[in-house]
Formats: sequence, structure tokens, C-alpha cells
Amino acid sequence: MLGKLIKHEFRATARIMLPVMGALMVLALLANLSIRGLTSGLSDVPVLRILFVLIVVFFGIAIIATIVMAIVLMVSRFYRNLLKDEGYLMFTLPVSAHELVWSKLIVSMVWFLLTGLLIFLVMGLTALNLANTNLEMIIEQFPSWQEISQFLREAGIQREVITLICQAGLGILLGAIVTCLHFYAAMSLGHMFTKDKILLSIVFFIGISFAFNLLSTAYGFVGFGLSGMAEHWDSMENSGVLSSFNSIAWHGLVISAIQGALLYLATILGLKKGLNLE
Repeated sequence: MLGKLIKHEFRATARIMLPVMGALMVLALLANLSIRGLTSGLSDVPVLRILFVLIVVFFGIAIIATIVMAIVLMVSRFYRNLLKDEGYLMFTLPVSAHELVWSKLIVSMVWFLLTGLLIFLVMGLTALNLANTNLEMIIEQFPSWQEISQFLREAGIQREVITLICQAGLGILLGAIVTCLHFYAAMSLGHMFTKDKILLSIVFFIGISFAFNLLSTAYGFVGFGLSGMAEHWDSMENSGVLSSFNSIAWHGLVISAIQGALLYLATILGLKKGLNLE
């Protein structure tokens, strides 16, 4: 049943996200053509110069709008489907609250990752255009994987660098999950009450943020011992510095995992025990 929920969720969200992402790609193409126009003789024509500048500005706005749309869609789908009138129908389906939450969470994660990848690609191509180069030239000049691997082995930091890259990828995924669950938990807890549900959801969101920031800061000073590590920073070798970063990253991932678990638990409890759809 989870697969059917995910399929339905993809269909509903694709109607919005695909046109938005398509518009971003079109604007990216127009912006890159405009950049070339600004660096050519066409920029001597005032009307064309203004048009080129406006297209580039709209491209920048479109990047921000795409990110905002992905977040707003994630929040609105959870709110309308589970916390408003549609919730009466959703909670009569032969599925658990866990499946309902995971269907929203998985689809949101996919759109977040696709949005991030698309923005990375269009901004990278725009940067290449501004540098008056192209991807083929970069690939030709970029060292091969064998050369990079040999350099890392000779420096004695291959394992640390690979670990750090894996930690970065895992951190991005966990961060996106925690962000979604942060909204889900705040809305679920806020809708346990009969009045001022949206206001209380905002209060819960701010309260959770404050509590997590406070706990993370306290854990950083007490658990990491950053001040002690800073005293010996200058005397560390490259492998020691990277190992320290690996250790800090693992602690950060553990904190994110704990936060995600707590937020998920709050979301489920809010939906199963105290949800008020009136």
C-alpha cells in the first residue's frame, strides 16, 4: 500500500514541480544566451542590454522560487491531505500513520534532491559561461580518478577524504529528512488543539528549533571538546585534521539522526493520538 501512496503522491506533486523545473531550465538557457549577448556587440543596443539583464535577474529569482516551491509543496501536501478535510478520507484508508508519513517524506526527499541537482547543474553551466569556458575543457584539464587516488594515497589521507565525502552525502540526506519532519511534527502537534492550530504550529516550530539548537550547542561544547582540539590544531598533520573533521561529522550525523527520530515520533503521536480535524 505504501507504493500506491507514493505513486499517487508523485502524480499530484509532479503536476506542479515538473512545470516549475521546466521553466527554470528554459530561463537557464535564456540567461546563458543573455550572458553571451552582454559580452558581445549586441549589448551596445540599449533595448537588448536591458532585456538581457532582466532575463538574468529573472533567472536568479527563478532559482529561489524553485527552492521555495519545493518547500511550500512539501508543507502544503502534508497539511491539506492529513490535517484538513482530506484527512477524514486519508485516515479511513487501510494504511497506518507510518505509511502516510513515509509516503509524504519519500516523495518530498526525491523532489528536494532533484531540485538541488537541477540548481547545481544550471548554476554550474552558468558559471562556466561566465568564465568563458565549457564542460569539455574542464573535463580535459581535470585530473583523472587514478591521479586523484594516487595523490590522496601519497598524502596518507585517502580514507579520511572518502569518509568525509560519504558523510557529506549522508548529512545532506539527513538534513533534508529532519527539515521535513520538523514541519510535520510542528503541524501535527499544533493540530492536536481545537483553536489557533496554525498559530500553535508556528509556536511548536519555533520551540523545537530553539530546543534543538540549544541541545546541539551544548553537545558541541561538552561532547566534542572543540576548545581542546583547537589548541592543538596548528600541530596536527593533514590526516589528523581530516580525522578530527570525520569525528565531528559523525557526531553531527548522530545528532541529526536523534533529532529526526524525535521529530518522527512526535509526528506519529500527534497524528495517532491527538489529531483534531474539527
